[in-house]
Amino acid sequence: MSRIVIYVAALFAAIYAGYWVVGWQGALRAIPAWAEDRRLDGWQVDYSDLSVRGFPSRFDTTLSDLVLADPGTGWSWEGPFFQLLALSYRPNHLIAVLPETHQLSTPLEKYQIKQEQARASLVVSLDTNPQIERSTVIVDAPVVSGEGWETRAETLRFATRRGEGASMTHTLGLEAVNIRPAETTKADLDPAGLLPGDIETLRLDADLTFDAPWDRSALEQRRPQITALQLREARARWGGMELRFAGDLQFDAFGLGTGEINVQARDWREMLRVAERMSAAPQAALTLLERALESLSDLSGRPETLDVTLTVRGGRLSIGIVPIGKLPPLLLR
Repeated sequence: MSRIVIYVAALFAAIYAGYWVVGWQGALRAIPAWAEDRRLDGWQVDYSDLSVRGFPSRFDTTLSDLVLADPGTGWSWEGPFFQLLALSYRPNHLIAVLPETHQLSTPLEKYQIKQEQARASLVVSLDTNPQIERSTVIVDAPVVSGEGWETRAETLRFATRRGEGASMTHTLGLEAVNIRPAETTKADLDPAGLLPGDIETLRLDADLTFDAPWDRSALEQRRPQITALQLREARARWGGMELRFAGDLQFDAFGLGTGEINVQARDWREMLRVAERMSAAPQAALTLLERALESLSDLSGRPETLDVTLTVRGGRLSIGIVPIGKLPPLLLR
């Protein structure tokens, strides 16, 4: 009987080892093939070394000196290494490991990024065209710098989860704690130095519906575009100022929103002063807006607190019939 047990155990061990070797060979073939396909599409995909380790229970894939750039959108990322870790019996659950320093380039600017620690996980569906089911990113002590400026935070948390079935709606959560803006930005926004050095909290909780699934083609071809936004809460708190948004918007093919947004603002007059210092709107428009908001806040009986519903039509904002500005198109590149 003991021999039978030994034979069966040996058989299963051999089968499992064969499974790992097949997965190891598959990764060593698939990544270079994917990189070559992207190069044919005009991308830049460079790395100095590719390794897959972790036998028998893991597939730990490491790309050294990775440069990944999509000239069509102007986005790129580069770092000394990038790792994807997965348990061999759960290959659809990936753990990403980022270096302590890396660079992200966008159409607007190049950003140098540092952090004490970054943990990211991605779970994709088990089918022939995997979609993102959920994702999580936690970054400790991130520091982002550009040309002559630096912004840091205590913690950054980001998470998404896809709806049930064939849903193209993803729940998104974002929280940043104790954000220290660049000194030049702080001086522009608060020249008198009356506000604390750190923005205490930025938080977002929303459902976003897209026109296409977040699958492999979302990276390789075209980014899915947002068609609907259910904003449960977007909140920012800095000193005595606190700003909250909630609402529902629908977006057309040009990224222009239509719907309603509820705004609650504490110490809203100081917010207008900040907007004025940022040159966020013409002075005449800000003066007209302040008069209108004063009337609304007086009606509520709380002069320092504002609770108002904004109407959005084709990206244009108004309070009732009074136009107050525009929302920029929401398009993902």
